[in-house]
Amino acid sequence: GKWHLGRDGPILRGADRYPPQGFDRVQSPPGKVDRKPDFTSTRKYYQPGARFIEKPGFYARAAGGYENSEPARLAAQAREFLHEARQLGKPFFLTVSFNAVHPPYHVPEPYCKLYDPALVKLPASLGDSFAGKPAYQNEVMWPFHDTGHLSEDDWRRLIAHYYGFVTLLDRALGEIESALAESGLAQSTMVVITADHGDMVGAHNRFDKGPYCYDEIMRIPLLIRAPGIRPREVRRHVSLIDVNRTLVDWMGLQPDVPPEDSRSLLPLMERGDAGWSQPDQAFYRYEWYNGRWFGIRAVRTPTHKYCFNPAGVDEFYDLKADPAEMKNLAAAAGAPAAMRILQERLLSHLADTNDAMLYAKFKEYLSASGAKSNSIARPSQGGRHEA
Repeated sequence: GKWHLGRDGPILRGADRYPPQGFDRVQSPPGKVDRKPDFTSTRKYYQPGARFIEKPGFYARAAGGYENSEPARLAAQAREFLHEARQLGKPFFLTVSFNAVHPPYHVPEPYCKLYDPALVKLPASLGDSFAGKPAYQNEVMWPFHDTGHLSEDDWRRLIAHYYGFVTLLDRALGEIESALAESGLAQSTMVVITADHGDMVGAHNRFDKGPYCYDEIMRIPLLIRAPGIRPREVRRHVSLIDVNRTLVDWMGLQPDVPPEDSRSLLPLMERGDAGWSQPDQAFYRYEWYNGRWFGIRAVRTPTHKYCFNPAGVDEFYDLKADPAEMKNLAAAAGAPAAMRILQERLLSHLADTNDAMLYAKFKEYLSASGAKSNSIARPSQGGRHEA
């Protein structure tokens, strides 16, 4: 995923080496032009009688082949770094941040043709009417959100391109893994593969991402390989922020600022789901989307999900009965008991993480709706929280 770390992001974070391009050194670098999104770019796709085998801006065949792709270039740079690291014989930390598989899905051959669109299964939620859900979920806040021109055949071709894009990225990751093994460093190096967010890929008739808390956005890949720890599948909820403490603990470091909200994944990696004793849940937030504040806070368990939406109606889903998240139970008369439980858990989490503004908004909202929340501590400016 993209870094989004602001000016001099890699430098301020202590990177010894970084690419000359890909981040800003000054507030307005020479040659950089900030453009507003072109919301008229999809008009051509609405022309009566027009047919499109590809829809650039959504999915298309890219020129060249794998060797001309960004993942191939980044993998080559990573291989060069690992070769040098082997020669130096010093501890190292390498981040390879791919833009793939971010939309649009412009994929070179043969990857754009690897998967037969006719065999693609469409998302169960493709026909979502958004009844009883936040109105903004059906708004066009970015050109990617204008999906009205996409037929079912378009969606199948788009998803097939996405699968090919993932396969192309997998090749690049495999080249880095091979370079690690060839350098003799594999048995002393932890490898983490993850992403910054998910992608709707047609779920709920949406493309890319947005201010939603659907599983397609909330859930991300996480693969960790550590020397001496046998492979296993962990089914408990974890969070991307947990990677921080996991790396610190594995490297035996003591950070200047202790990671307060991050949990080490090492117990889960070593002992499986029994490695943690705390509740099986994950928390989520979506703050801004292209200049608009949404302030979404959510909590997910293996069976349910609750989303507090300050800019719209709340959402509550029974993930066992409704895994596609089509029926918003929070809109039904009478809040389910399971929703009240998750509301209390979310309020407690906002207090524990000193999320003061959202804590105040959420507590006021619960009080107005009749929920009991007086026992939850209140965040303070001087510490984590106070009674």
